[in-house]
Amino acid sequence: MTIGASTSNLYPMNTEDALNVLLKAGFKTIEIFINTVSETTAKFARQLRRSADEYGACIKSLHSYNSISDAYILFSDYARRLQDGMAHLERVFESANIMGASFVVIHGDRPGGPLSNKESILRYEKLFDLGQKSGITLLQENVVNYRSADLSYLRDMRNILGEKAQFVFDIKQSRRCGLSAFEVISAMAGGIRHVHISDSNKSSDCIVPGRGELDYKLIFNKLMETGFDGDVIIELYRNNYNDISDLVKGCIFLQNLDYKKFNKKT
Repeated sequence: MTIGASTSNLYPMNTEDALNVLLKAGFKTIEIFINTVSETTAKFARQLRRSADEYGACIKSLHSYNSISDAYILFSDYARRLQDGMAHLERVFESANIMGASFVVIHGDRPGGPLSNKESILRYEKLFDLGQKSGITLLQENVVNYRSADLSYLRDMRNILGEKAQFVFDIKQSRRCGLSAFEVISAMAGGIRHVHISDSNKSSDCIVPGRGELDYKLIFNKLMETGFDGDVIIELYRNNYNDISDLVKGCIFLQNLDYKKFNKKT
């Protein structure tokens, strides 16, 4: 596992500036959060790629602002809106490809929409296949108030789509869904490619790793039992920490954990 950080930690700083702050702080594994349509151009993607290359860093994933409207646009029963949404998503895939990223993250469908659960899952497959044409894997994130907050939906994705069902596990979102991390990891088992990490305590469900009550030994054991060996991305909100040094300390804390020891039976 490698530890990195998302530019979303620094929102609402401009994306390119947030990337540079992370790079100068020493982060080598990056998730880019695109915040507006003008940031989906090839020119912008090349700019971010050059910045990462200068520091010997890798952009591993891309999370786009339009995730908030995934359900309305990409899981629509209005054909033209879907076509337009897919055209935009294709540009996001192309941007990810230019940046050298392997993954694009979506929030996906919401409950109560026009599609049945099966139709919704097959729609994800359609979007997944579109990403594959650009060499990008589309990842479904577990998010509160979305269908992915439902364990049965995640299990159905695995049962219906098999290896095409690919996931981001977000630990703070599992808490917000009222689910344990272990329940969500089990539902996604075999398909987790990426992790959004944070810590929590009794007063906050999203704080710097190492400053809360999360038992990382149990969490990482469970992830590795499912075959996970990807990137762990620190993803907080700007009010969850004081300055960039806090993110660095969180990264160091995670890097210093003995994952191999965790994976041994005790």
